[in-house]
Amino acid sequence: MTKNINIFEKMTGIPKQVFTNHMVAVTSKAIRRYGLEVNEKGEAVDNEADAFRHTYMQCWLAYRFGDIVAKFLGDDHERGKDPDTDSSTNMDLWNNQIGRELAHEIKEEYGKDLSLFDSQFLENFTMQKVMEKIRKGEVITNPKTDKRKYSNMEKERLRDEDRVFYEDEYWDSMNEDERKRFSTHYVNYKNATQNKFPSKADLDAKVNKGDLIYVNNYTRADGTKVSGYYRRHSR
Repeated sequence: MTKNINIFEKMTGIPKQVFTNHMVAVTSKAIRRYGLEVNEKGEAVDNEADAFRHTYMQCWLAYRFGDIVAKFLGDDHERGKDPDTDSSTNMDLWNNQIGRELAHEIKEEYGKDLSLFDSQFLENFTMQKVMEKIRKGEVITNPKTDKRKYSNMEKERLRDEDRVFYEDEYWDSMNEDERKRFSTHYVNYKNATQNKFPSKADLDAKVNKGDLIYVNNYTRADGTKVSGYYRRHSR
């Protein structure tokens, strides 16, 4: 424990207990303000309040000290646990990543200079942003029922609307389940391109140039098999 405290203080200049107390206070405020789920003992463990704390904590650290410091400290807290077998660790690491990404979103919107903001404004604003992530289902709030895997996080979060179709792909390479899943997006894509689909060779050329990404066959955490496909870079 002393080792971890020293690492935290060395990297941030903040006593670990001071930081912990602040995170507990902010989480308690969020529980009251937003009615976040807690366990039967009123604790933030494997629930919405837990998800809020990890997401907010990593956002706070990444905004002030950058991704490297935030990730190191977040990973250090989970060190020795296997996210592929420990669902709670999987949840924490997933939500930590969402928090770091949120820090970038806030910097893009408001900039990096903390001195420009009242601390209470920044706290309330960040709380609101974290809640938006929770309400949109971007974070994991129940490790027992949410099967998304941190180790597969990039593919778990791929969006159907980023898919790009080539000529005849809908029938040539998709299975029946995929045709149903992508039917609406396929029709929208067809209308947007006025039924002028690119060839597979055209899309391969764009992948080579870095304009598109090709995703190899993979299986989602829920067991759904996904055939390889082309997609745009996520926005």
